Amino acid sequence: MAGGDEVTMVPNSYRSAITSARAAAAPPAEEIKEALDKAHRAFEGGCWLSTTADDFGVALAEHRRTLGRVREDALAEFDDAVARQPELVESTDWRVNWLRMGPR
Repeated sequence: MAGGDEVTMVPNSYRSAITSARAAAAPPAEEIKEALDKAHRAFEGGCWLSTTADDFGVALAEHRRTLGRVREDALAEFDDAVARQPELVESTDWRVNWLRMGPR
């Protein structure tokens, strides 16, 4: 290889993008968790008492459980994807220019 064609180790921009996406996803996921936890605590404290409230409380608890699992699974998926990526890759690796690989 001559001159500028030398293969070097460079930061993995694909890994960086996954890391950034996880960082962007975590705060809204935490806000949803906190809001559902707050509503759950209010119901546990007796904020609304009626048969309608009972039905709502059951539905709220199910949504809280389901969204909690989704949150954990989504963040774990990001973590697993990051863990599978090396920090450095060869300058010729697809992960260096992965953004340019999509349709135009």
